[in-house]
This record gives sequence, C-alpha cells and structure tokens, in this order.
Amino acid sequence: MRNKYFQLAALAVLLSGCNSNDYTADTQESLSTPSYPVNNKTNSNSEVKRLDSVNYESFEQRGWNAENTSLSISTHQPGLNRALPKNFLFTQFQGPHSFSVESSIARFGSFSAKLHWQHDEPQKYNGDPQVLDNTDRKAMFHGHKASTTLATVWYGFSAYFPSEQTQLEDGQGALFFQIHGARDKNKEPNRIPPLSINLVENGFNIGYSWDSKKTSTSSHGEDNETFDVPAKLAEYQDRWVDFVIKVKTDPFENNGAISIWVDGKQMVNRTHIKIGYNDDMGVYPSFGWYLWGKYVNRNQDMIMYLDEVRQAEGEDISYQDVAPKAN
Repeated sequence: MRNKYFQLAALAVLLSGCNSNDYTADTQESLSTPSYPVNNKTNSNSEVKRLDSVNYESFEQRGWNAENTSLSISTHQPGLNRALPKNFLFTQFQGPHSFSVESSIARFGSFSAKLHWQHDEPQKYNGDPQVLDNTDRKAMFHGHKASTTLATVWYGFSAYFPSEQTQLEDGQGALFFQIHGARDKNKEPNRIPPLSINLVENGFNIGYSWDSKKTSTSSHGEDNETFDVPAKLAEYQDRWVDFVIKVKTDPFENNGAISIWVDGKQMVNRTHIKIGYNDDMGVYPSFGWYLWGKYVNRNQDMIMYLDEVRQAEGEDISYQDVAPKAN
C-alpha cells in the first residue's frame, strides 16, 4: 500500500545503494507458530558442515573488517582491523563514536558491538556540516550480496536495546535492520529497501517493496506494503533479543516470502508475495541504526548492542544454521 510519506523519503535518499525507507504501519500481520524448532546447540556433523557456509561475526576479535573500506560513505571506521576476515561488505558510521567493543554486555562469548548514534548536531561528522546526509543518520554494518535476484537468504543476529537509549515517543521509531537492493549502474534512482524492520512504540514496523522492471523508474518500486507486528516495547528492552529472518526474493511472480522469528517465535509469515528488484546482483543486509526521515529528530542518543551476526544463502540452509547460539 502506498505510504503517504514516501515523497519525503525520496528527497532524503542519498548515495549509491543507501536508500531512505519511510514506511509507516497500515496493516497487521497475523502471528503463527515456528516452522522450525528452536535448538541453540549444534550436535550433528551435517549441521556443522552446513555452518561452514554461514558468514559469522561475533566481534570476539574486538573489531571488524569489510570488503570495501575506502568508500566515501565510510569516512569513519572505528574498530577496523584489516587482518580480520571480511565478514561485511562495507559500513556507514555517523562518526568515530559509532562503533566500540562492549565487554560487559555480550550475547555470546566475551564481546559485542556497541552501535551509537548521536542526536546532537548529527550532521557535523560527514561532508558538509550544514547538510544532514544519509551516513549522518546511520551506525550500520552492511553484509554481503546474494548471488541472484531469485534467492533464498537467511540472516540471524542478536540485538540489545537499552531502555534509556531506545526511548520512543510521539510517533518516533528507529530502523535496526534492512535488506537493500543492489541497483544497477544504469541511472536508476535510489530505492526504498526490499525489506525493513523498525523499532516503534507499539512493537515492530515491517515494510517491503518490489520492482520487476529492468530499469527502475521510481524510488518506491512498482509497489510496497507495510504492516505492524504488535508488541510491548518494554518487553524487548534491557535484554538480548534474537532475530532470524528468511526472505525468498522474487520481483517477478508471487513466489516470494518473508519469515521473521523473534526469540524463537515466528511473528511474520508472508508467502506468495513479490519482493526485491530486477538487478544484476541480489540483495544485501544491513545491521544497526538508521534514523531515516523524521526519526532523526530526537533529543537523545540511540544505542544498541549487536552480536551473533550470521548470513547465509541457499535452499539447504535451515533455521538452526543462523539462529543465535547459547553461550
């Protein structure tokens, strides 16, 4: 369903591959029971073998590395260690404060990533201090691209939302996960993400979009949908929350699907949908804060902790392969 704020989003979209995402809620997703059993221990040779194909980062090396570390949109790179595996594609950090290693709060092992977005003069860190650009809104890791636009992709991660730094009021929200389309170099506009998950006062707001045309002409795609997953925000603060996301992308036919589990409970199960874009390369994930649109207007910082990040592609991947594991 067309969102009335999308025109504002198009004006705010900047930078190749880094799109604004102004979704609001207008439909409600029904809940369902998990399709996959929750098991936090690997206990079979076949499972271990499959896990070899899962890209995994738990920040136990006290830093991170990425394939692209010289992009103009990645000026600030706190924690970069080029000796580590390149578990990410690139990053967008508002400033030198945006990433630090956290030792007192960890989902697994001894460390996690602290992602910090500062509200006071957020535009002063990148480019023109008089202009609030796309990177000024982010403290975000971007993962690797899928091999095709017709792919089954899986993502798992744990997030910790401290109540004092994730206060939402007066319609505020904050995006903490999204999937991007990797637009072709054919003068396509920046487009809203094929999938986004926002933290809002009444739970989680989900948006998805698609475009089957080889050359996109609209930043909103052919069409898009949004819906709410109702929940009490306080129940997801001051503790680790485990997310598993499965997406089957298909911008051409109603063969796509979205499944989202929160703490082992399946909260989204949408099938027979279109999702994604007709690009040469497949989608890629983004983990962390993006204060898009009016969400950037707030009187306090935003902090979250990130751990147990996994990414995989393929029909043979299972829930257990990407689900956060027990400590």
